[in-house]
Formats: sequence, structure tokens, C-alpha cells
Amino acid sequence: MARPLRIQGPGLTYHITARGVRRTSIYLDDDDRQRFLTLLAAVIERYALRCHAYCEMTNHYHLAVTTTDANLSHAVQQLNGDYAQWWNWRHQRSGHVFQARFHAQIVQDEAYLVNVCRYIVLNPLRAGIVDSPEEWPWSSYRAMIGIAIQPFLDSDRLREVLAPGDPSVGAARFRDCVSAVDTEPPRLPAAAILGNDDFIAAMQARRGRVSREVPRRECRRSLDAIFRGAISRPARDHAIVVAYRERFAMAEIARYLELHPSTVTKIVARGPDREKAALSRPDPRPR
Repeated sequence: MARPLRIQGPGLTYHITARGVRRTSIYLDDDDRQRFLTLLAAVIERYALRCHAYCEMTNHYHLAVTTTDANLSHAVQQLNGDYAQWWNWRHQRSGHVFQARFHAQIVQDEAYLVNVCRYIVLNPLRAGIVDSPEEWPWSSYRAMIGIAIQPFLDSDRLREVLAPGDPSVGAARFRDCVSAVDTEPPRLPAAAILGNDDFIAAMQARRGRVSREVPRRECRRSLDAIFRGAISRPARDHAIVVAYRERFAMAEIARYLELHPSTVTKIVARGPDREKAALSRPDPRPR
């Protein structure tokens, strides 16, 4: 059965979660956590994301981001792939670091965004790691309330929602919003879309349009057909991008080519321009 299509487009906000494979730890120390934030900052800049909140836990992370283009999957795959490659190198490991697919909820703006950001920064309390959110330096909470600096964090939208017309007091209102939570921090619904009835209906209709536009899995070409004749490295890389666009999973492509998954991730993340440039260059390997 084909996996559900992900709705992607400019101006959509998502709550993203990615977990370690078999729920194993993806951060072993503070150096791991800092490296992840450095890579996150690079991905935010490259893909023009607006990051409203983040939290590094032990075996997973949370993000709240808004896209300016239909590039969510490429952005998260770049982040996870780059971090996994570095993490394996640093810890002398091999194999997958993250589970095959990240989870992404589409989030309506206004109160729904506030609830998601509050949920994200309260995760360390719910896990019993700290007693208050400001004690956890690996989330956006300290920067959001103004007691730390995180250059890539875009706090403007959340503050505007909390204090319309006077975002300067938005930080204090977010602190109050988080502090008002009882001893058991709130949980989010597991639904793929968080919003009111009209928003959910609009997103479901959008998903239906996408489903009709994308060929079903059983109708797509086989990997044998896609890679037939792709002898040179540039041609192989082009075929990898084509296979991904035809909705083959990166892990599936990697297994077919007997490549490491991070290699496929990097090739896909190059983008159309790099792909065209590669195809125009002759293969330097002897024939």
C-alpha cells in the first residue's frame, strides 16, 4: 500500500517529529545537540523556513516551522541525512540513525500554533527531565521569552498571535501561557491536521487534489526502468532524483543501488539546478 501523500506548499505550518531508529538515542552528549542546531540553522537558511519552536529530547526532536515553498520533505531529509552522516562518523557507527519517515502535522495559525509551540517546549517536563522549561537549554523556550539568543528562531509570528498590535509583550504572554499549565503538560491530538473544521476540510480537499494528480504506486515505473541505461554517475544521480519524485523511498532507492542512504539523501537534496549541471558534465571515469 502506498504511504499517505504529504501535503506541501508555501505558507503551510507543520509540527515535525523525527525519532531515532528503534527509538534509540540520537543525542549522546551536548556536542551532538549543538551540532544538530548548527545543521538546523543551515537548513532553515537554505530552504527559507520560518522556525517558530524546537526541542531536542533524547531519542527524538520536535520542530514547528512554516515553509515559503513546497519543500518540507527536502528540508527535513537534508537535516536528518546530514546529522546522521555526521553522527555515525563521530560515534564510529554505521546504519540508520532516524526512522524511515518523519511525522508532520499541518497546523492552523493563531491559537493552534500557540498550543503546538507550548507543547513542544513542555516536552522535557513531561519526560521528567527538568522541573521548569527554562532549565532545558535545548529548546526554543529560553530564546522565546528573551533570556537567551537563538539567531535562527523566528519568534515574531508567535508573539503577534499572543499580543496583536503589541508583539513586544508577546514574550511575557508566552511565558504566562506555558506557566499556566497544570502538573501534567498537555498532549496534542494525533491527527494529521490541527485546526478548526473549515481548515481541516480545506486541507483534506487539498490532499484529495494531490492524490488525483500523483500516479498511484502500482502504476509508476519500476526502479529497473528508471535506472535502465544510467551507466555514468551523472546519469545515475539524475535517475535517483527521478525515482524519488516518483515516490520511491530513499531507503528503497539506496537498497536497489547498494548505496548508503545518506548518499541518496545528499543527491536528492542537491536540487534541480545542481542536477542539470551534473548532467551537462562528462563522466570523468574511464569507460
